[in-house]
Amino acid sequence: MSLASVIFALGLAAPEAQAAPPRDVTPEVAAPVAEAQRGVISYPPSFFAEQRPSTALDMITRLPGFRLDGGDSARGFAGTAGNVLVNGERPTTKSENLEDILKRISASAVERVELIRGGAPGIDMQGQTILANVVIKSTVQVEKVANLQTYLYPDGLFGPLLEFQASRRDGVNEIEGSVKGTIDRTDQTFDGGSRVTSFPDGRPTIKEALKGYDQIQNYVARGAVQRAAPGGKIRVNGKIEYFSFDRDVTYTQYEPGPGRQDSGETDENWTGEFGARYDRKIGPRTDLQLVFLQNLGDETYGSTFSAAGRAEVYRERDKTGESILRGELKQRRSQTLSLEGSLEGAYNFLDGNIGYTVNGAPVDIGPPHVKVEELRGEAAGKAVWRANPKLTVEAGARMEVSRITQSGGVDLERSFFYPKPRVLVTWNPTGADQLRVRVEREVGQLDFGDFIASADLTAGSQDSADANLEPQRSWVGEVAWERRFWGAGSISATLTHSEISDVVDYKPLPTGGDAPSNIGDGRSDQFVIAMTVPTQKLGISGGQIKGRLSWFDSEVTDPVTLEKRRITGATPFVCDLRFTRDMPGGKWSWGVVTFCPTENSRFRFNEVRTNRQEQYFEGFVEWKPSSDLTVRTTLSNWSSRNVTRERTIYKGSRADNVVDKIEYRSLPFEPYLFIQVRKRLG
Repeated sequence: MSLASVIFALGLAAPEAQAAPPRDVTPEVAAPVAEAQRGVISYPPSFFAEQRPSTALDMITRLPGFRLDGGDSARGFAGTAGNVLVNGERPTTKSENLEDILKRISASAVERVELIRGGAPGIDMQGQTILANVVIKSTVQVEKVANLQTYLYPDGLFGPLLEFQASRRDGVNEIEGSVKGTIDRTDQTFDGGSRVTSFPDGRPTIKEALKGYDQIQNYVARGAVQRAAPGGKIRVNGKIEYFSFDRDVTYTQYEPGPGRQDSGETDENWTGEFGARYDRKIGPRTDLQLVFLQNLGDETYGSTFSAAGRAEVYRERDKTGESILRGELKQRRSQTLSLEGSLEGAYNFLDGNIGYTVNGAPVDIGPPHVKVEELRGEAAGKAVWRANPKLTVEAGARMEVSRITQSGGVDLERSFFYPKPRVLVTWNPTGADQLRVRVEREVGQLDFGDFIASADLTAGSQDSADANLEPQRSWVGEVAWERRFWGAGSISATLTHSEISDVVDYKPLPTGGDAPSNIGDGRSDQFVIAMTVPTQKLGISGGQIKGRLSWFDSEVTDPVTLEKRRITGATPFVCDLRFTRDMPGGKWSWGVVTFCPTENSRFRFNEVRTNRQEQYFEGFVEWKPSSDLTVRTTLSNWSSRNVTRERTIYKGSRADNVVDKIEYRSLPFEPYLFIQVRKRLG
């Protein structure tokens, strides 16, 4: 039976038949199907027993119909959450991703994983339509874990990662910490690349061989303490991180004659974070939460380019900071109605200095010093009402007021007010089906780096800065249908339409050059099919297929040609397909994953740059000789996929349609091994 026919059969099956647990499914697996109509589905450890997970992340990746979303790294706290909670709470951090947090939670410490679909009274959905909640056991849990990982590359290089973590949990009291260090490379290391530059006017074609080498270093120390406090609990966490990146690329010309170009990049970044959260019950049905978060960063970036008779150097140093204070009040009025209100204030800044020289002489590409500051306040309210066992309505709004001040080159102060209403309706006609409808006004987050001019010496291009840049706004409508089947299976289809105001894209500036700017109104449409298929019914025990196919279409009026085109960076089609199997006995697992080819384009005043990536494949084998030891080996990039970039560069404006040259670059990447060893020390 083909996969397509399986999906077709599932879609046509009678809802009543799908709601009944299949005969060959254990009660622990069948139980979630019976709970689906309530909006919260609980998966106990027995649901994951066949795969013997090591961490909470292993459990999350096997949830039917769920895909991990780490959230946005935008300003503020309320609008940047991912789709995983721990003990019903969002981690008090913006600098750590959810994947790392879940890796530090051992599966043995998890009491259950809850899947929350479409909202439920008393649950903060963090702006998501689907959430996972990892519930930790309240009994005493003491752990010490050592992680040893390394990449093995074809040229013999090792990329080691060493990590040690320790934690103790005893009810509300927790203490944990970890240290991690790694030295590795990225996909910017390659040998055998090529660049071909052709000229429509008949000039000789230039052919070059490319070789690149890079290295990264990353060191992180973090810790957290949670204790009972008067009326509730308090949690304090901190983190300090150092990151560096160094890359060199050589272009060796061999046609029409010999020549050489060299480029390089360096990046050094120190970041620190401190967070504190206080939770208190101020009534039998009322909860108060206060959050304070402070992030600071200091980044130094440099790039160089040299060729015959020309040497370019670009330097930039940015100091950044974000301070957030937030208060939230939740009240469960009844079993069917809950109310939430919050106030949030934030102060953000970026203090940047740049310098650009050609053959030692300074070149003016923009103000050498720019400081951007933002003072922002937000008030929000929300109600979640379960009208009946099959229907849930969530309605609310956030009101944002902000003031952005810019100094250096241009002294400017602007104020904004953005209402952001949201309505989500969830209908469960059967225990197997769910329909979700969402209408929301979204406001994009400004990247303060766009207010500073910069140079990309590896590509030979520059970005100017538009001091009048504003966030883009969108009215978003979304419809999603999901059907659950076979106890652990799910298939969903989601259609999202956005009407966008003030699209942020590249636009020519009156002062010369182009920069990220507001170019007018646009639209985007996305259609996503996601599925989780347990393979027991297909004759393969212990197997699971997960797939996601996403079609994306967008349209905006090009500010140069005045013609309709895609929004810069939009990828028309994205897909991934994964198969994993846990072998009988529980000691061995294996799996394969593939990502489809992708393509996206960037539209500049005098250039169109198109990036393409070929199909990607990887596979893994995991061995668990004991409950405290896991060894995983992954072979990545089986197909040695190429990454290509095509640049069509025009004489003057693209509107004149006179091509100066076409540059085609191809970078090959070899397969590599990734070995992970995780040992619980007690």
